[in-house]
Amino acid sequence: YAWAIAGGPFTVSNGQRVEVELMNMSMMAHPIHLHGHAFEVVAINGQHFAGAVRDTVLVPPMQMVTIAFDAVNPAPHWAFHCHHLYHMVSGMMATLDYLES
Repeated sequence: YAWAIAGGPFTVSNGQRVEVELMNMSMMAHPIHLHGHAFEVVAINGQHFAGAVRDTVLVPPMQMVTIAFDAVNPAPHWAFHCHHLYHMVSGMMATLDYLES
């Protein structure tokens, strides 16, 4: 398998509200984890709702999950990756980078 998180690294500004659509176009579930932040699940397959706050979300096969978080924990790099280690080391890892102020 060759896995990827498209679009990374992701660059944010301190204080910015960030929304990310996680589209899983494979037949395997992916537990996606963001370091240094808690996010809210705000939609599943385009259906918006007020969801749970967490730091990991399971994205089922052939589904889309949208998360939103406030970028309020500046650091040079935060990891954003699949928690299946063989997916992560195969490329399903990106970083969340803060712009310098």
